[in-house]
Amino acid sequence: MQPVVNYFENTPKKKLATWFVILILLLAVVAMISYFTWDYLVNNKDVTLNPTSGTTITIGEQAGDEPVISKQIASTNIKKTIRLHVGAYAVKFSASKDFEPQVVGININDTTEITTPSLNYTDEKLASTLNSEKDSIHSVIWGVVSSDKYDIDNDTLFYTGQWYGARLIPKDWYDPNVPADLQPRPTNPNNKLDMFRVVLKKEDGKWKVVAGPSVTIFIKDYPGVPEDIVRSVNYLGFN
Repeated sequence: MQPVVNYFENTPKKKLATWFVILILLLAVVAMISYFTWDYLVNNKDVTLNPTSGTTITIGEQAGDEPVISKQIASTNIKKTIRLHVGAYAVKFSASKDFEPQVVGININDTTEITTPSLNYTDEKLASTLNSEKDSIHSVIWGVVSSDKYDIDNDTLFYTGQWYGARLIPKDWYDPNVPADLQPRPTNPNNKLDMFRVVLKKEDGKWKVVAGPSVTIFIKDYPGVPEDIVRSVNYLGFN
């Protein structure tokens, strides 16, 4: 058997150079395969899209810092698992035309399951629902305040129409701290009644008062009422 040193000594330099280049290329290919395999296993995560019945989940690349889909990756109305590189994505939840789509930003850094959150009715659907519910709601309100002394103002439904809020304004409302031209109705300085705010909720097919009537509804006094609804009802008339 010819000694190794003699083999290389007796091999033409061009042939050695060729084998050297081939060896470098093979090492480069192995390195690339190893890198992409490691990247796929470590930096890519299983993401399960699990939409609730009647909804669709769409995920895509996020445009900058805003939760906007710049390039769609997947969209499904059934449970589906995909593999995504760690990073920021935008997710859109949608349903029928009666529901307002919701888009959120999400950071994928581990195996994740994404489910559809509660979607709210569109303004148009809330308005049509209010038209059919208004008489029932008002009859409950007139059970706690007098219709002879108050008017109901700023009727508002929230979420999917199961929450309601409004202002209750004395028929001759007067607020000495507000200029007369900004008052919601003709002023009467002799009126001592306060303006109230009220929240109702529909449970088991019936409406009931769950907060107020009071001048201001405080979040801590009504832990069963969502905070965003309390804030919205307190702000009615100012927007």
